Amino acid sequence: MAAEGVAIPGILTTGARSPVGPPVWESINVDQLEDRVNASGLDRLANTAYWTNLSSYFGHGGKLLFYHGVSDPWFSANDTVNYYERMAAESGGMESVRETSSRAFLVPGMGHCSSGATLDHFDLLSAVVNWVEDGKAPDAVVATGPAFPGRSRPLCAYPQHAQYKGQGDPESAGSFECK
Repeated sequence: MAAEGVAIPGILTTGARSPVGPPVWESINVDQLEDRVNASGLDRLANTAYWTNLSSYFGHGGKLLFYHGVSDPWFSANDTVNYYERMAAESGGMESVRETSSRAFLVPGMGHCSSGATLDHFDLLSAVVNWVEDGKAPDAVVATGPAFPGRSRPLCAYPQHAQYKGQGDPESAGSFECK
């Protein structure tokens, strides 16, 4: 939890009253909710965290891109990675899914959906359109952002990460490769 009087811009503010009632993070019992979902077949069916076999969707040519900020204070990027790995295992295996259907991108330093000391401007819509229309799966997308003017980096498809090539402008995505 944030120290008293300290805020994560746009997300958590301590010491202030919420306009919509008590802050959820202070009153929600996550373990109790999970136990309830796991005990009820209907709740489990409605919980999309269990919808991991997407072979029918992928079998009809569906493409799915994920992204998650590694510094998200609400939901752990590890949960998205866990879901992605379970989905891949149940939908034909990681290699097949990465080749034909789905990619995940982790964004270092990014908070919930955007924000933070990060490069949080990137275009996954064009990436998925190019995959659907031209058959080119996105191995990386270039990210920029106002936190670091003039800097760009590739966001690499999971499980790869951007690594400096050892030469070239360290502020340019072109000086990095996905490994």
